[in-house]
Amino acid sequence: GVARSAWFPDVSLTASAGFASSELSDLFKWSARAWGVGALLSLPVFDGGRREAGVQNANAQWDAAAASYREQVLVAFRDVEDQLSALSLLADQANAQAQAVEWASRATVLSNARYRNGYVSQLELLDARRSELANRRQALQVRAAQYEATVGLIRALGGGWEAAARSAS
Repeated sequence: GVARSAWFPDVSLTASAGFASSELSDLFKWSARAWGVGALLSLPVFDGGRREAGVQNANAQWDAAAASYREQVLVAFRDVEDQLSALSLLADQANAQAQAVEWASRATVLSNARYRNGYVSQLELLDARRSELANRRQALQVRAAQYEATVGLIRALGGGWEAAARSAS
């Protein structure tokens, strides 16, 4: 827009009004009033290609800004898709881990009953408890990863923690 306007002529209009008198006593009399009007037309004829270079520069800057914008949009979409994919995979992992915790808990209950009845040693009971705790720890790690992916999704969508921090203080 601005670069293209260099191709058009510049038109300037000026006007002035006031009083003029050779005698100080006659300065503010109606007969001493003076005015003037002027017009100026400036037409670009030859500038050595400066105007065309300005237009090309403006177009190149616009193209660069548009490309940068497109890149940022694509990065944002990629980030959102990555976080959604991570959340989906982590949900599957959480379900599988919950099932593993349930089975390990049942195994611990059975091992405890077998230990009380004297069918197995304390070592087998401790091994069942260790397995259950390892599965519970893994379930908590998956849950923590889900929380991290949720925060990543919120950030990818343009959210942040700054507003909450400001409203709390």
